[in-house]
Formats: sequence, C-alpha cells, structure tokens
Amino acid sequence: MKKYLPKTLIKYLSYEFTKCFLIILLVFLSISLLTNFIEELIFFKDKQIENFLLNLIILTTLKTINTLIDSSIFIFLFSGIFFFVKFLKNNEINSIKLSGISNLLSILTPAFLSFGIGIFIIFVITPISAEGIKFYEKYKRSYSNNDNLIVINDSGLWFMEKNEENYKIIRADKIVDNDFSKFYNSTIYTLDIDFNFVNRYDSKLIFINKKEWILENTKLLSGNDNVQKKDENDYTLKSSIDINELKNLFTNANTISFWQILNSIKKLNDRGYSGDELKIKFHKYLSLPIYLFSIIILATVFTINIKKKYSNFIYIFFGIILGIVIYFLNDLSIALGIAGKIPLAVSVWIPIFLILVISVINLIKINEN
Repeated sequence: MKKYLPKTLIKYLSYEFTKCFLIILLVFLSISLLTNFIEELIFFKDKQIENFLLNLIILTTLKTINTLIDSSIFIFLFSGIFFFVKFLKNNEINSIKLSGISNLLSILTPAFLSFGIGIFIIFVITPISAEGIKFYEKYKRSYSNNDNLIVINDSGLWFMEKNEENYKIIRADKIVDNDFSKFYNSTIYTLDIDFNFVNRYDSKLIFINKKEWILENTKLLSGNDNVQKKDENDYTLKSSIDINELKNLFTNANTISFWQILNSIKKLNDRGYSGDELKIKFHKYLSLPIYLFSIIILATVFTINIKKKYSNFIYIFFGIILGIVIYFLNDLSIALGIAGKIPLAVSVWIPIFLILVISVINLIKINEN
C-alpha cells in the first residue's frame, strides 16, 4: 500500500492545487474582463461601429489574455496561499507527516506543477496573446485620431503620416544611441490626398524638435519638374508625429511572442535602437517558470510561518501586502537595470533569486521541524 501512496498523494495534491488555481484564475479573469470591458466601452462610446457589443467583447477578451499573463505571478501567489491555508485548516499537513511522508512532497508538487504551467504559458499562450494584441491595436488604431503607422524591416524604419492635406511616407536607415530625435540617411515622400506624388526629400540627417522636422543636407525632387535639385539645403517641415508615441510603437513588447522576440531584438539593434524593453520581456519569459516555482514555495513559507488560523479575508490581506512587496522589488530592480546600475538581464533575475533563496532556506527549516 505504501508503495502506491506517494503516487496517489501526488495526484491528490495536484488535483487540489489545480482547483485552487482555477478558482483564483476565475477571480482575476472576472476582474480583468470587467475593467477591460469598461475601458473599451468608454473608448468606443462615441464611435459608430457595427456589431458594437460583439466587437467590445472580442477586444476585451484579447486584452484580458495579456492582462492575465502579466498578472500570473499574483495569480499563483494567491493560489499557493489558498491551497496551503486549506491544507492547514483541514490539518492535512500533519496527516501527511504522520504517514511517514516528508512535508516537501506537499510543497514541491504544486511548485513543479506551476513550473510546468509556466512553460506552457511562454510557449503556447504568449504567441496567442501577441497575435491578439496585434489585432487589438490595429483595430483600435483604425478608430483613433492617430493615423500614423510604423514598420521596421530589412530596408529600414518606415513611417506614414496622414493629415488633412497630404500623406508623408518616411524611411530612415537608422537612429543612433536610442535617440529618436535624429534619423540618418532618410527619404520623405509627399503624396497628395489622392496618393499622387508631390515631392521627395533625400536627407542625410533629420533632426526632430517637438513636432518640427529639420532636414539637413537635403536634396529635393519636385513632382512638377521631376528633376532632382543637386544643391543640398536645409528644410523645415511640420509633423503631427509625437516622438513619445513613436517610442511606444517601438517598445510594445506585448505584441511579440517568445518565438519572435530574439529576431525582433536583432532588427531593432540593427536600426540603432537597443530594444531594452524587449530584452526585459525576453528574460521575463525565460524566468517565468522558475518565478512561478519560487512563488509557490514562498506562499508555503508565508502561510505556514503565520501559525495561526485566521479568516480567509486576513490571509487575502496578507497576500496583497506580500504581492505589493514583490511588485515593488521587481520594479526597483528593473529600474536599476534600465538606469545602467546593474546589467539588464540581472535586474530581471535578482528578485527571483532572492525569493528562491529565502524560500528554500525557510523550507529546509520547516521540513526539519
């Protein structure tokens, strides 16, 4: 009988943890759906669109998938607390210990299960989420006041600016040192509202000051004479493109899945942009399974060390405080990485390493008792 007890117990622990996980997931899902739906409702309330309710539900769902991925650390933290509080209140921890089986089994089973879920998230869920966010942003952009577009490919950086009088298509070889106020070896095509060619600027350097584009050492090709002027002059053009919006288009890491992220980083690096946000996202993807594993052990240590039977609301309160501390630790570490105080990759892994070390030390103490 004892031969099969650990296997049976592992199945039981996995089943119980999965139930707790699904309950917490459902809570986070409900909150995310509600808040995202309200946000989309406010955005589209004055827009004239077909199938209003259906489109709102689709957009809300797509955004919610990404929201849940971003919240996965806290979902697993509360799942772990909920699971171990239930075990403590039912006195199942002592029952397992009296049967001659180490406490580690009841702790490591949900931890390794979480590790496996983390792998599933980065390899399966993130590609779905990335494609969903791409559709989400494309759809919302079509109803926003900003008609500017951006594309990065092997031929450079491409932008399209639309205003009431014309279109401008801008291509630049690269930027330098993450400086979006300077584009090198650029071409600007001006088209009228019917997409007829008006003129072309070939510029060695474009300097952007707020919404003024100063073109230095520039040759102009006019559509009237179809002859390029050989003299290089400076020109000033007005633009509706906001540099901060331009940066955000480059740095939306949520539109890129784990499978695409390294190639995207390389493209950005080739065009003069460091892609720090994507590098952070890449290491967050890599570390997610280990992070979830550590969080479950932390939840165990946190719950068992309290040693009192509080109400569920008190445990929720303690969990929220712990979640805030983890969130602050993550943000502080990554801020130090972005500021160059520590390597960027290390800044992502430091909080995980600290949580894992502290949790394992306390776990050993608990197992010895």
